[in-house]
Amino acid sequence: MLPPIAVVIPIYILFQRLHLLDTYTALIITYVVSNLPIVVWLMRDYISTIPIELEECAAIDGASRYRIFWSVVLPLAIPGLVATFLFVLVFTWNEYLLALFLSSANSQTLPLVIAAQNATRGPQWWNMSVLILIMIVPVIVIAIVLERYITRGLLIGAVKG
Repeated sequence: MLPPIAVVIPIYILFQRLHLLDTYTALIITYVVSNLPIVVWLMRDYISTIPIELEECAAIDGASRYRIFWSVVLPLAIPGLVATFLFVLVFTWNEYLLALFLSSANSQTLPLVIAAQNATRGPQWWNMSVLILIMIVPVIVIAIVLERYITRGLLIGAVKG
């Protein structure tokens, strides 16, 4: 994974040639591609902790590979998926540099709006506090809603022996 400053100019040139500059599509593609390695790394480590015995038991009972994945592995991987989702959400939600170079007033993200608010009129603490609260509340609500999946995953899937 490269630092964003190392890849921002090639990404800018690529999206300029594809006529995607200053669109949310460019930001979405960039965030997906930049976060994919960390998602694969985290999920690979989490799925490797799921006991192979559960898959073997399902195979002995006649389940296909798809059925084993959907019925055994995926339910046990939900806590890892939720934790990875929250990690990537916070990372992407707070990202500043790529959004600064790939967007303008048409497709600004909240960190850019907060920085512009501070730069144009100086630090107006009331406005900045409201913007920061608007930025924090969705992440907290999503984390609270998904917390039960993380704790549920800690309690299921125990293998004896």
